[in-house]
Amino acid sequence: MISFTRWAGFPDWAYRRGAVLVRTDRKRTSCPFWISCLLERYNESSDQCSFNRNLIQEALHSIVRRYESPEEHAFFPSRLPKRSNSLSELDYPNLLSNDSAINKLNWNKVLYDKYLSVIVPAIADKGDDEQHGSTVLADIAALQALSKRIHFGKFVAESKYQSNPNGFQKLVDEGDADGVMALLTNEEVEKQVLTRARLKASTYGREPLMSSLPQVERGDSDQSTAVIAAAAAAAVVAAVEAMQTGGSAMKGKVDPSIIESIYRQLIIPMTKDVEVAYLFLRCGREPPAEFASDRMSVDVTHLSSGKIA
Repeated sequence: MISFTRWAGFPDWAYRRGAVLVRTDRKRTSCPFWISCLLERYNESSDQCSFNRNLIQEALHSIVRRYESPEEHAFFPSRLPKRSNSLSELDYPNLLSNDSAINKLNWNKVLYDKYLSVIVPAIADKGDDEQHGSTVLADIAALQALSKRIHFGKFVAESKYQSNPNGFQKLVDEGDADGVMALLTNEEVEKQVLTRARLKASTYGREPLMSSLPQVERGDSDQSTAVIAAAAAAAVVAAVEAMQTGGSAMKGKVDPSIIESIYRQLIIPMTKDVEVAYLFLRCGREPPAEFASDRMSVDVTHLSSGKIA
């Protein structure tokens, strides 16, 4: 029996991961889009390596056991060297099914393609500031954060399966992928995720309203409390503005509506595609072709505007 005691704090983990994604996207917005080192599409068998592949250094990460963690997925797994050093294997709790096909589920190919073709054009201006190294490092941080967030769908799927194994087994036996998708979907949770993403994006990196903060004398605890209260009030005002205006007119580091769209149209759908594929394999059947790991079940070619319903 797989124990999910460790993942009782999943909402907190997802909350922190949301902060990481907002932070990495914010860093990426400062880098131009149209530069040659970003143009190579995903081709794992190619002998020619883009800047992204060179600097992602997955071979080095593999040597220090990064990809022995069930939470980590390499973008170029076939190029990982066999580890031959003296480091012992890491002992992770058995949280997922041991099916070899499940272990090989990897959505990084489609994530890589959608990141370059959809996300980057939405968050970065065209141009070339010749800071290619900084740009690629920002790309790597964003891709790795996105990958970890999306593949956590495996753990979510296992938790949902354990809560209703008969329901999922019946739908899988019938080949009803739409039914599986409907059973695993929690619209209220998704709305909370979108709201949280918008609020984080609206407040992250904003300068405090210094003119509204009282001067604090050293050792004056009452005035310190007043400063904290004023800063909190300023954050609330920023959050309300973000929800009311969509964020486009604000002077924050990231447009909250774009971050929300990335979650709504890419991160959440990819995570759910991972869940459907996992649940089919967990129940003993191959997932339908539309849930193969090299595509999205509902393709997205650009981000559309829209607010939380």
